[in-house]
Amino acid sequence: MGKMVVLPSSFTGGPRYMHEQTQDAMTYVRHYGRPDLFITFTCNPKWPEITQLLSEGQQSHDRHDIVARVFNVKVKHMIKLLTVPSIIFGDTRCHMYTIEWQKSGLPHVHILLWLEEKMRPESIDQIICAELPDPDINPDLYQIIKTTMVHGPCGSFNLKSPCVVNGKCTKNYPKEFLKETQTGDDGYPKYRRRSPADGGKTFKLNGVEIDNRWIVPYNLVLSHTFGAHDLDEVTNYQAGRYISSSEAVWRIFRFPIHDRFPSVMHLAVHLENGQRIYFTEQDVVDKVINPKKTTPMAFFELCRVDDFAKTLLYVEVPAYYVWKNNRFDRRKKGKVVSGYLGVKKDQVLGRVYTVHPGNTECYHLRLLLHEIRGPTSFSALKTVDGVIHPTFQAACRALGLLEDDANWYRTLDEACISDSPYKIRELFAIMLVFCHVDDPPKLWEKYRNYFSKDIKREVKRDGGNVEQVTT
Repeated sequence: MGKMVVLPSSFTGGPRYMHEQTQDAMTYVRHYGRPDLFITFTCNPKWPEITQLLSEGQQSHDRHDIVARVFNVKVKHMIKLLTVPSIIFGDTRCHMYTIEWQKSGLPHVHILLWLEEKMRPESIDQIICAELPDPDINPDLYQIIKTTMVHGPCGSFNLKSPCVVNGKCTKNYPKEFLKETQTGDDGYPKYRRRSPADGGKTFKLNGVEIDNRWIVPYNLVLSHTFGAHDLDEVTNYQAGRYISSSEAVWRIFRFPIHDRFPSVMHLAVHLENGQRIYFTEQDVVDKVINPKKTTPMAFFELCRVDDFAKTLLYVEVPAYYVWKNNRFDRRKKGKVVSGYLGVKKDQVLGRVYTVHPGNTECYHLRLLLHEIRGPTSFSALKTVDGVIHPTFQAACRALGLLEDDANWYRTLDEACISDSPYKIRELFAIMLVFCHVDDPPKLWEKYRNYFSKDIKREVKRDGGNVEQVTT
């Protein structure tokens, strides 16, 4: 009683765990830009690998162990198909995925894929389809899409469908017929959905004629290979108990919930003599006298003895050095860096832990670590043109990093990549109240669209005037 207990980032599913995974994902975005493909892959309880192992009278929800094992193998197979060069989408830069469980009780995976060659509008139809296949040409794929990739029918055909709110489908089905794929006003493509008059296929489902307006976008190769459901189509198991039991089995088997490539190394940031020290009653004196080196302390030491390290920013070090025994050692594998003997570069990315702007000195220290190459000490970070400034904030100001609210623009630029409009508004309010913003109206004008995206969507959905709200 009276003691605060928190869940560390090592606790799977906790808030710090989710924050860490999100920040790692944003590291990919900063290095490679936005992902090219977002793929949802849901477990199909009718897979023969599952049904063949069920005893008489059993159904898939009676054997979560079988479901978990089969889906884990399928996910690994899919990632291999996606990342092996030139098999489906060509060469990939990086990927990441996360496993989730929702009302259906069955696991599903969300995959983000960064491609070497960016997708172009003319290549969309070769990768993504939103039409029923021709049953005469590909009858197997036709059966798969017919049974797994049809949304609804909902709306007036089924007002009790989970996607229906106020009589309308929240997924905006049925879609409109289109002869050719188009780029939408919101940046998302509008896929080709040909009408029956233009050659589109139809079939009957529960007395309703299904055409291409109801087809969920899919990839022909992946759908044919895995015969998998889309997330909207799993409606068989709604009881809440399936959520906990299905996820529990997955964790008992210790299958990964997140995975990514390349790896991301976390880099600490702290003020001088401000690092955490873990000790017991027996070793407290030794730990205080001889504290372990942290990554920033090891970086300063490396820059004092290694000429190549002097050319690097703190966040770039993991690509060339391995963190081992509380020090950075040169990598033995990777691409050789010309001009420097024994230096090799790997695909590992570095990420400096985030710091709240309210922690002023540490926040500005982090800013300097992203700007100054090869610092040899904390004092070196404060030194500008031979003058050692009293604070890291003063050093940032001397370098011109704080002119015209540059640091707050950087902060909001980073927040706009990952945070919700609500969180961005909250951050802006904190800046106004607790930070020194020179020109708040100018900051507001640049980012106000990011502040109000959620409000715009609500107003637009209700038929209101978006321009009137934003002005």
